[in-house]
Amino acid sequence: MTIVLGILAILIAYLSGSIPVGYVVARLYGVDVTASGSGRIGGTNVLRAAGPVAAGLTVMGDLFKGMLPVYFARQLLPIVMLWLNNGQSMDTATALIVALTMPAAVLGHNHSIFLKFKGGVGAGTAIGAIGGVHLLAAILAGACALIALAVSRYASILSTVMAISGVIFLVVFAALGQIPYMYTLGGVLILLIIVNSLRPNYARIRAGTERRVGQKTENITRLH
Repeated sequence: MTIVLGILAILIAYLSGSIPVGYVVARLYGVDVTASGSGRIGGTNVLRAAGPVAAGLTVMGDLFKGMLPVYFARQLLPIVMLWLNNGQSMDTATALIVALTMPAAVLGHNHSIFLKFKGGVGAGTAIGAIGGVHLLAAILAGACALIALAVSRYASILSTVMAISGVIFLVVFAALGQIPYMYTLGGVLILLIIVNSLRPNYARIRAGTERRVGQKTENITRLH
């Protein structure tokens, strides 16, 4: 039963992450974001294609779709596990399931079932997922990412720094006894997912062709 419960929690996190917030918001602004700019559905591409308000709505939506399934898994799973096991604690199994819901939400964003398994990089959803287990860790990781963006003006650098600092702060708060060490596994898996999705961006940075945040995309596809 524990395995079934774990699969269900991970599946819910994936489906929540799959909600294509950026795609929906951009369509409300008359833009097909999947056919504009980089084709990704994250806040950066929505910013270029549909403007700052649309980008802000996208980022907020991406944060919450990552945070909510992880938060509710963290809150509800211990209760359900105690009930299923006649009052016996299943702390390790519970922490592992919660940890795996974190990258599941990011995978949903990057490979949305609603967009033929296409999506974005997952930085916003990743911050939300980290916030689902420790809010301050997410805030600090987000702050580091914004500093990196201010210095580099590359969204890919923002995403990379966010993922790395997210792991670091999860380790710190685990060492302080505020969260199980198992949650750091979720952070490491998120880091691997994001770095893998950014490989084309790293190549463009080396080639000097990566667009900086604020640069308008030239191929905006508007809906008619």
